[in-house]
Amino acid sequence: MNLEIEVKIKMMHEAMKQDLIRNGAVYAGTEQQHDIYFNSPIRDFSKTDEALRIRSVDGKGEITYKGQKLDTVSKTRPEFNSPADEEMMSKILKALGFFESGSVIKSREIYNWDGFSIGFDTIKGLGEFVEIESNLKNADHQTVQNETDRIFQFLKKYGITKADSIKTSYLEMVLASKE
Repeated sequence: MNLEIEVKIKMMHEAMKQDLIRNGAVYAGTEQQHDIYFNSPIRDFSKTDEALRIRSVDGKGEITYKGQKLDTVSKTRPEFNSPADEEMMSKILKALGFFESGSVIKSREIYNWDGFSIGFDTIKGLGEFVEIESNLKNADHQTVQNETDRIFQFLKKYGITKADSIKTSYLEMVLASKE
């Protein structure tokens, strides 16, 4: 099982990005992402803390299922991804009774540094965020905890603590901003 350990914070990008570049971070590209989220006819993913989305990245589709979060300070959860034809996958999900619950439009500038993928996200209607991600395969609880601590040790340099971590998804924030 692949585990995604993710910490998200709301902050302006420039200072952290320039510091990372000075310290050897490798630019991995910029993506235009359009995410369409689906909810289940059997259980409400907003209540079970799961996510099912089709992501379009520069015209290429991918379907992702994210399981329930495994801790309270990060967004660590099992994640499964597969390439997908966006239009056809959307039709399949709808034919099975799934329904669209919302969408997120994002520009993500990605840097790799010290085993982390660092995404500088600009979310339409929400502003700037930074996501620090690490992916582990078949990790035990202690390994996950150590990696989460390592992310927060990195963020400490920028005055960011566990209390600053946002556990709310972009979709939840976009939907709340429309209320």
